[in-house]
Amino acid sequence: MAVGLKNDLDQIPQLVDDFDFAVNEQCAQYDECEALTRFVDAGKAVFHVEYELPTERFCPRSRELGLSSMRKEYDLGAWRRAC
Repeated sequence: MAVGLKNDLDQIPQLVDDFDFAVNEQCAQYDECEALTRFVDAGKAVFHVEYELPTERFCPRSRELGLSSMRKEYDLGAWRRAC
């Protein structure tokens, strides 16, 4: 079993060692993605989704930071656009 931290950026420094991966919504829109690099630095995955920004606005930075990012629609259907 794996345990993921979702959208709790403030507690990452205290919790990164206790979680296996992170899930984040809209860190690019709110300019918060750098906080997730503690997971990447620890060799752990970060699964990131944006709903409003076009991929060209967040994918280059997501790649630099080592995030696994995509764009989805709010209804969370099958459609996606991966970075």
